[in-house]
Amino acid sequence: MNETTPTTSSESARRFDRRSMLRAGGITVSLGAILAACGEGRSGLEEPGRVGTATPGTSLLEGPIDDLTYLRTAQSLEHTAIDVYETALGLGVLDATATAVVRRFIADHGEHSAAIGRLISGLGGEVFNCANPWIMERTIEPILERIQSSDDPTRDVLATAHALESLAGATYQLFTGMLSDPQLRKAAMTIGAEEQRHAATLAMAITGTPAGYVSPALFGEELPRTDAGFPIPYAIASTFGRLGAQDLVVGARDADGARLTIGLQTPAENSYVYEFMNC
Repeated sequence: MNETTPTTSSESARRFDRRSMLRAGGITVSLGAILAACGEGRSGLEEPGRVGTATPGTSLLEGPIDDLTYLRTAQSLEHTAIDVYETALGLGVLDATATAVVRRFIADHGEHSAAIGRLISGLGGEVFNCANPWIMERTIEPILERIQSSDDPTRDVLATAHALESLAGATYQLFTGMLSDPQLRKAAMTIGAEEQRHAATLAMAITGTPAGYVSPALFGEELPRTDAGFPIPYAIASTFGRLGAQDLVVGARDADGARLTIGLQTPAENSYVYEFMNC
């Protein structure tokens, strides 16, 4: 029977020392490489590394948020609606009745813009007779693109109009609580009520009457959708005015069977029209 020769303590010490030195040497080399990379005189890019190809985020615009900001933002929504309606008329997909309604809405929004412009001028500010640039680029342009290639552009134009009018009404309701002057709050409430009447008119035209009068949500029921998955608008959508996103589904189905779905949000810091902005 062969016996294993026992290892003496001195041999173990020598082996341990060699292994330790090798490990220590490897660590030293690694740390040296790191220190060299981080030390002075290195070359290359200074910014942190990136993984993937995501578009870098954009910083929020900065500026004073005051009555002029709220009024200029509200005025920009009036022109956003006008631009959308004029584009819709150019598509030639609306019948005579819907065309007359849209033309009336364009006139109303023009009057609203003029009224807000007078308030802005009274505060010493500059009017903003243009569509909201942030909302147009990120929300409206994708919607209009899908409408033009839609399987039912008339449906989508009416649904978009309802969402825009609801958004405008919600915005004026929101700004009423933010404006500092009572007369400005009164003007916002007056215009906001007219926007909501526009939305109610469109809801009844889309859903029909009496089905489109009152939302089932007021009776504690779930909000239904059409068989194709479209939201159903109602003239009276809730007990109080809604400030949440206005759901909108438009366009033809894509390769995955989905349509463009967007929630139109009331303006916030990223979509305000600040005093340093101009058309």
